[in-house]
Amino acid sequence: MPPNEVPKQPIFVFGAHRSGTTLLQRLLNSYDDVLVWGEHAGVLEHLAAAYYRGREHPSLFRQARPLAEVLADSDALGSWQAWLTWFEPPAWTAVFRRLVEELLVPGGLPGKRFWGFKEIRYGAHRDDRTLEFLHALYPEALFVFIVRNPFNTVASSSRAPEGTRSLIAIQRVADLWRRRYRTYRAWYASDTVRSFWIGYEDLIEARGGVHALLGALRQTLGERQRAVLQAEGGRRSSFGDGDVNARWQTLPAFHLAVIEAACGPLRREFGYAAPPLPLLWRLLAPTLLPGLRLAGACARVLRKMRERRMPDERSPR
Repeated sequence: MPPNEVPKQPIFVFGAHRSGTTLLQRLLNSYDDVLVWGEHAGVLEHLAAAYYRGREHPSLFRQARPLAEVLADSDALGSWQAWLTWFEPPAWTAVFRRLVEELLVPGGLPGKRFWGFKEIRYGAHRDDRTLEFLHALYPEALFVFIVRNPFNTVASSSRAPEGTRSLIAIQRVADLWRRRYRTYRAWYASDTVRSFWIGYEDLIEARGGVHALLGALRQTLGERQRAVLQAEGGRRSSFGDGDVNARWQTLPAFHLAVIEAACGPLRREFGYAAPPLPLLWRLLAPTLLPGLRLAGACARVLRKMRERRMPDERSPR
């Protein structure tokens, strides 16, 4: 390590859409020695799949030989060696670590002690091993999970430019919330990684788990950080008021019932209260949930079929 360089520690922020990941990112980036990048379309899921496809393959490392030995042995290169490689598992991991750092630690990020990213696209599927991949590369990393009341999360999502307004879309966002936070909860509870659990409601009030995280960064809340948390933009820009914990009031009651049917058990485990809902809709929503999921799956299949049939506008006519 160069004499003027400082040791660096990764910090990875995970949460659902409209759950406060950007606000937490801004807070962390208000410190001079921290750089948390934004979202990257979830591409690390594909890197993780490639890493484990090789790491767990029964033959990939079977004929591994040191590079110098391979280059010095012309007879070996003259014969067919089906699984000849220069790398064994530690080198395989190091290659993927370098690739991630080419993307996220360009030029070594001089002066920064912490680097990382925030992302809302990981943990929703059983075969997504991104968190496991990051832990394999960086066992010393800090994993940060930020959670928000699902009713307010979905309501806020409905006001975003891309909108979550149809009942099928509401169901899909609620299901994604449930799947992601099952993953995050399991990682946080496992003690496998050094992790922090932050409630959005605590973050905006500068209390709770945010102080534990800042303590790990050897930082405290100052005027600069409080200005970030109190800024008029971001969480308040999509609504006409500042009551960020009552966004659910903008949703129809039946939408709220669908969210409760999808997220209820986990919502209760996290200590969030449900809005008042008519008993009939509470009973009806769970029976309609499978149909909504099927309709959403069919709509996605049809959309992909239409996309495949569309001519490539770039091709010559």
